[in-house]
Amino acid sequence: MRKKNLINDALRLLKFRIRSEKEIYLRLKDKGYGDEEIKKTIEELKSKGFLDDEKFAYLYAYDSLTLKKKGPFLIKRELLNLGVDEYIIDDAISKVLSEVDIEQIKRELVKDMDARKAKEYLYRRGFGGE
Repeated sequence: MRKKNLINDALRLLKFRIRSEKEIYLRLKDKGYGDEEIKKTIEELKSKGFLDDEKFAYLYAYDSLTLKKKGPFLIKRELLNLGVDEYIIDDAISKVLSEVDIEQIKRELVKDMDARKAKEYLYRRGFGGE
């Protein structure tokens, strides 16, 4: 009975949005489940395609850049905080940057700003010092 509840709890978390393995682990741990049963559930979810850190990192990076207008450095920091491995993050951000016109996004963000303010604003949003 308890295993069924564990899987249901994990799927309920995934119903609202895709999540990283670490997020699922921590949320299930907070609900009082044990390490071993959580790890087994995570492996089962991965094998069925419900949990995939690479897909999560890509979708998170894409949405953050295109919808929320966050820069690559800020996205990377957020994904690291969500428990995604750095090499997965780097791959995801590279893929997104190859698909999206980052210069257009930067132009939209700094429209009607003077050069100094624009540079500072972009830096705070996670775009490099360029």
